[in-house]
Amino acid sequence: MERKMTIGRLAELTGVPRKTIRYYEDAGVLPPPARSDARYRLYSDMDVRRVELVRRARALDMGLAEVRELVEWAGTGSCNDFQERFQEVLHRKLEEVDKRIADLDHLKQDLLRLDAHFAASQKEANADHTVLECSPETCTCLGASKENPNQLQEVKLWSNKSESKD
Repeated sequence: MERKMTIGRLAELTGVPRKTIRYYEDAGVLPPPARSDARYRLYSDMDVRRVELVRRARALDMGLAEVRELVEWAGTGSCNDFQERFQEVLHRKLEEVDKRIADLDHLKQDLLRLDAHFAASQKEANADHTVLECSPETCTCLGASKENPNQLQEVKLWSNKSESKD
């Protein structure tokens, strides 16, 4: 006979909070659990393995739809089938990570340019007005730079971002 446990015990064994386990059930990531006569949730050792799989997949930054698929695959196919499918998901995830790294690198370069601009223009700024009263063409706090005209466009794009989205 398979051992049954409460949600508290499942949470303790997996390190996943009870509330999160309930959320995964509501989202369809985990199947509905068996119930006792008193309507308490009852879980098995297989549920422990499912929740551990979900926890590990979420730690790999996988979305709920991906995790739902993994849990389904884990319960329906052979280990080899699961590994092949999981490897496809991992390759997609690696591509996403590479793109995010490139995006973060661009962001870092933008931040460094802005920092350098602000550091260089600090001495030039006439601080007797607010930033909203500035003109990007004439005020160093929004972009004007005597030394580097290309820098004006970089900072100007940053300061006018909301205008370009409208």
